[in-house]
Amino acid sequence: MTAPRRLSVLLTHPVQYFKPVFQALAADADLDTEVLFGCDHGVRDSLDPDFGVAFRWDSGPTEGFAHRFLSRRPLADLSRPGPALALAARAVGQLRRRRPDAVLVFAYSPLFITAASLGLAATGLPLLLRADGTDRAFRRSAARSWLKDRLLRPYYGLFAGVFPIGSDSDDHFVRLGVPARRRRKVPFAVDHGFFEGQRRHWGPRRGQLRAQLGIPEGAEVLLTMGKMTPVKAPLLLAAAVARLAPRRREQLWLIAVGDGPLRADYQRAMAALLPGRCHWPGFQNQTELGRWYAVADTLVFPSVEGETWGLVVNEALQFGLRVVASDHVGCARDLLTAPPHRVFTSGSAAALAAALERPAQAGPPAADLPRPEALAAAVAAAVRALPRRQASSSHQRQ
Repeated sequence: MTAPRRLSVLLTHPVQYFKPVFQALAADADLDTEVLFGCDHGVRDSLDPDFGVAFRWDSGPTEGFAHRFLSRRPLADLSRPGPALALAARAVGQLRRRRPDAVLVFAYSPLFITAASLGLAATGLPLLLRADGTDRAFRRSAARSWLKDRLLRPYYGLFAGVFPIGSDSDDHFVRLGVPARRRRKVPFAVDHGFFEGQRRHWGPRRGQLRAQLGIPEGAEVLLTMGKMTPVKAPLLLAAAVARLAPRRREQLWLIAVGDGPLRADYQRAMAALLPGRCHWPGFQNQTELGRWYAVADTLVFPSVEGETWGLVVNEALQFGLRVVASDHVGCARDLLTAPPHRVFTSGSAAALAAALERPAQAGPPAADLPRPEALAAAVAAAVRALPRRQASSSHQRQ
């Protein structure tokens, strides 16, 4: 009987969205998968600087697959030269001893990931890359863009296979010379099974939940979900609502889930526009999100920078919400191409107001949403296409 191929996965820390990918890889009988995390951020209480709260994910982001932690350092240390390079050397050493048939690397930054990838490439271990690189996510000077291109082009050449997260991301890899034979676009996905359970639990309680919040029948509930920071542009929604006719504003309620440095300004602006019709639940963990999606009708997603995909859109679509998103959002080309969804010009309050002029109500869940198992299947196929590596004596004894 042929032994399973050995796959190692390297990433900075546990991320709840990746759990079903790793679980699917772990369930593949042809693979022996182990995930190596640089630190344990997210599985123990730690401070998030944007939310301004300490938390741990309550959805068990490391359940159902073999894994190890390189350290218990703060996530920020993976960007600091001293600890990042030391952890990268430790990762390379551990992976060399395991001698996997392939290493799947998530992203090309921070420094810990970059250095570890370069070290692994030097050892000859085959590498695969899952990254959200795009050309539109961040504003950069011409000089900085030129330099980054010169660094990324040879870096991407180290990987036997690349899995862009969507159309924007695929364009980026094409431009930087990754050939079609080494690319397979696999759209970003959330834990579909988890959110389906949330939808089934909270969906039937929609009327009760809205009544508890004092929301009348016929009202349209706008939902914003995420960190209240300048790049997420929550105040753009206030500027847009201010442009709506008074009669339209009277139909609107707001639920703003999340926290951050702009929360107080956002609250003041929206309270003046929708007096008595705003709710501010603050930061909500994974198991608490479903109730707010169930109550809402329209997700408003006005980000102006850094939104390589936007996984809250996947979540909202699974609950049947209309999505009104800026054209900066990376998933717009893949998920928001047809009514009732609206894509508006990033940073334009007038364009956002125009997108909100017509009422909308939540509908059935969107069909054919990306599934995390698709990435697991693509990775498994890529590993099987690579030549096997002989196990080291230390691995054979395990």
